[in-house]
Amino acid sequence: MTLFNVTRWPWPLVFLFAGVIFASFAFMTVNLFSQAMASLRFLREFGTEAVRHGALWQVGELTIWGALSLSCWLAFKVCEGELMGRYQRWSKRDESKPVRAKP
Repeated sequence: MTLFNVTRWPWPLVFLFAGVIFASFAFMTVNLFSQAMASLRFLREFGTEAVRHGALWQVGELTIWGALSLSCWLAFKVCEGELMGRYQRWSKRDESKPVRAKP
């Protein structure tokens, strides 16, 4: 599918997508950390009662948020790799042109 092939996207679109994905990654990571700390505090204070009230369900949700966060990070790294490859090809193309001295 050409929609997922970032090598065919124009560079401003790849750059914008990388920014949106990185912002999503940052939000998910902060959310994941705050939920994990609250869940641990809840389990520590109430023990087995917390498990009966859904603490294990919340651990499953944390796992899903972690997987989503990881997928955002991987998508960002794909965009970063594509932009770096384009920049390197562009810089080598400009190096091959001889610089002429003005008379």
